[in-house]
Amino acid sequence: MEQINNLVILAKAGDLDACGRLVQVTQAMTFAVALGVLRDPEMAQDATQEAYLRAFRRLADLEEPAAFISWLRRIVITVAANIRQARRVTLLRLDDVPVVPVLDEAETRWSEAQRQLLAGALLTLTGPERRLCDRRYHGHWSTARLAKDAGVDEVVMRKRLQRIRDKLRKEMEMAEQRDIRPEDMRTDLPAKVVELLTRPKLTDLPENPVGRILEMLQGVYTDFTEVDLPDILDLTEARKTIGGEALYLDPLELHRVDDHRILRYDLTLPLLMKLRFEGQRLRVWAAGKAYRVCQIDATHLEAFHQAEVLWLDGHERLDPWQVTGKVLQSMNALLPGRAVKIVPTHYPMCTQAWELEVEHDGRWSEVLAWGVYTDRIVHHLGGDPAQHVVIGAGYGLERLAMLHFGIDDIRKVDVASVA
Repeated sequence: MEQINNLVILAKAGDLDACGRLVQVTQAMTFAVALGVLRDPEMAQDATQEAYLRAFRRLADLEEPAAFISWLRRIVITVAANIRQARRVTLLRLDDVPVVPVLDEAETRWSEAQRQLLAGALLTLTGPERRLCDRRYHGHWSTARLAKDAGVDEVVMRKRLQRIRDKLRKEMEMAEQRDIRPEDMRTDLPAKVVELLTRPKLTDLPENPVGRILEMLQGVYTDFTEVDLPDILDLTEARKTIGGEALYLDPLELHRVDDHRILRYDLTLPLLMKLRFEGQRLRVWAAGKAYRVCQIDATHLEAFHQAEVLWLDGHERLDPWQVTGKVLQSMNALLPGRAVKIVPTHYPMCTQAWELEVEHDGRWSEVLAWGVYTDRIVHHLGGDPAQHVVIGAGYGLERLAMLHFGIDDIRKVDVASVA
């Protein structure tokens, strides 16, 4: 390992001989990884060559020489996955999914108890801090890229990341000193809820298929304002303000925090609870995770991503046909040339509702739904049902990502890359 570290240092300084020696000592590993993804020796060889070219072009982004092997392996997986995507076949096998590092590249040998403590500590971070962590450790953004995105100097970003790491370690150390079990890290939240909440928010990662789909969707809804929504809802309060329509799925599908609070099962309910009409039309959108108890398989996850769009305007300026046109425009942007069909459906909070299904390999898959809300919802938001109309549309981002990028199993979406 020391030999590789020295070669990395020399290669970063422009030593071409060191680059060649790095290839010699790692090529067996890189070829094996590429072959495991592609199952084709010739394609694996192409992927290996492209991975080395990409790695040496980006070598300046690698801050720790000791992280070279794991960093190179991720590049190989990404290149191989993209080759498979181009062939419209499986991106990754489930057993090829790489382990995402936590805190530092060197900190990869964590016990399960430590990982659970880290999950609890992550919930103490602010939203911007969590976004930095997701992009750094799940999205593998370099410090330079994080700094450029935030509009700050690299030195400032390094200090910011160090403060976050120190904050997490301090929280974990305090828990250990109090002899708190990992499952009791957050006494107000069940361990399962902690685990779901700390999974990465893929909509913040533009290289992830979900993040890319959201970027494309934002290109359609350019004049809409983003709204940040809470993950945890008071179901008692929702029923009080919105009524029995607040819960439209089986209660057994809810992830419960306690007797009153739940993890949001969609984005519609938290959006309706947060918004208020103040005399100006509303055009807003939100995106993020939703949570439902289910049997995890190739098409279902307990934590998945949605985007929700909502209009509130006067009857003379907004009608369902306008929204249908916008929905079809978004489908043309996300899945151009695909056959689609609109199917009338029913939602408790809507007087009219429709689903849009997309054809793929002879099968139809629902990817979004939209509808006109009831007068009760209009009144709840502060509008006058005689003058105003409220229409909402909800998109299933993983389903759209699977169709757009040719992914055959929803469990592979969070580790796939489209960079």
